[in-house]
Amino acid sequence: MALYLTAILPPAELSEQIDDIRKELSERYNIYAALKPPVHITLYRPLNIEQSNESTLIKLLRPVGFNHRPFTQELLNFDCFNIQTLFITVVKNPLLSALQKDVAAVFNKNKIDPKEVKGNTSFHPHVTIAYRDIPPEIFPEIWDELKNRKFKRSFPVDHYSLLKHDGKKWQVFKDFALSKPKTLKLF
Repeated sequence: MALYLTAILPPAELSEQIDDIRKELSERYNIYAALKPPVHITLYRPLNIEQSNESTLIKLLRPVGFNHRPFTQELLNFDCFNIQTLFITVVKNPLLSALQKDVAAVFNKNKIDPKEVKGNTSFHPHVTIAYRDIPPEIFPEIWDELKNRKFKRSFPVDHYSLLKHDGKKWQVFKDFALSKPKTLKLF
């Protein structure tokens, strides 16, 4: 078994900027869990899959990119889930939502994720900057600092990635291009 994650990885320069924010919070507040995964937008949650099924998974995920054109994704400011997760907001984008829906369909229709809960279809895209190890008594202080802090960036999305955990860290295992051709207008 190996652990896999399907995600969008921002370009290196933007990932470094976001990672600097994660490192700043980590150093100031002694929180480190968010530093483990790469900077990403989750399309489908991490799950264990038999390594013997890797080639099948790739064959199932590859065609998803054929149905989607590249797009620009915006990130805007900070938000939180309860008192456990701080993140950069991913601005709602119908192209991102459609991509996520199609990726999730691969896992669901092919019964790759046995724990998938029917009816749990909400997608709240975000880029996590702190989570899991934030002490509840420290959370209000961090949130007070971030809630009015400005952050606005955008980046091109021309592929999504399947990441594999090697036992120490996440590695890009396979990239899938978004390659839907533009429609031709005949008249």
